[in-house]
Amino acid sequence: MHCYFRISIAGSPPKKVVFQLYKDKCPITCNNFLAICRSKSTAKRSPTNGNDMAEPTYRGTEFHRIIPGFMIQGGDFTNFDGTGGHAASTTNNGLPTFNDENFSVSHSSEGILSMANRGKNTNGSQFFITLNKTLHLDGKHVAFGRVVEGMEVVREVGKVETEGGNGRPVRLQRVVIVDCGEGRGGDIGERSNEDSSRSSSQSSRSESRKRKKHHSKHKRKKHNRHYEDESKKRKKHSKHSKRHKRDKNCKHDSSDDDGGERRQKRRSHLKHRHGELEKSESRALLTEHKEDNSTSVSKEEV
Repeated sequence: MHCYFRISIAGSPPKKVVFQLYKDKCPITCNNFLAICRSKSTAKRSPTNGNDMAEPTYRGTEFHRIIPGFMIQGGDFTNFDGTGGHAASTTNNGLPTFNDENFSVSHSSEGILSMANRGKNTNGSQFFITLNKTLHLDGKHVAFGRVVEGMEVVREVGKVETEGGNGRPVRLQRVVIVDCGEGRGGDIGERSNEDSSRSSSQSSRSESRKRKKHHSKHKRKKHNRHYEDESKKRKKHSKHSKRHKRDKNCKHDSSDDDGGERRQKRRSHLKHRHGELEKSESRALLTEHKEDNSTSVSKEEV
């Protein structure tokens, strides 16, 4: 489990620090810290230097105590000076604090995230981050996480000029947590790139859908044109076939008429010839008959 701070030193652009929380070892302490990180509210200084009713949040709070080579401390969202703050919920008999959970995590290196307190079982919202090995704090403060990103920012905070011996940064060097939340967070540039990438991806998908829609529309038009062309071809072919068939029938009819006429002429010719032949035969028979009569007569005359 992770959470993050964005820290601004003397009004400079914020820099990110990421924590890993040991929720498996200190679930109560981790949940308290995470709940305050998740808050969407922003801490505000009160004119009376006190606001016990403020909603627990680390956003807008300051690192009010800095001891070089030892630790940096923050988390007072009511008084901003280390005298205020409380737990995310009332878990200790109605009091705004909770008991020491365990001391299983050692302050064995720099970057250890641990709870600040006023004594045994007085954990609230204040915390500190070690700048060195601090084993003498084991058994007194509940360590529950460590810095996994931005340790150079923590070291930079540890070098901020302070007032006298109280470890409080000078007014012009205030160190403010301008943002916080669950997870690793994303740098402003990274988030812009992510948004840009997301927007680009959405735009690409939109363009892809438009191309598909255009392609589908073009395909339908092409199909319709093809269908219309095929339909025209079929109609043209059908019309041509009908005309061809009609012409063929007309040709056959004409041929039949011509043939009939020729046959009629032939019959007429044959009939004429037959008539001529009959006449010729008739004349021949008549002549022969005349000749017979003539012969006969001649015999009678004789």
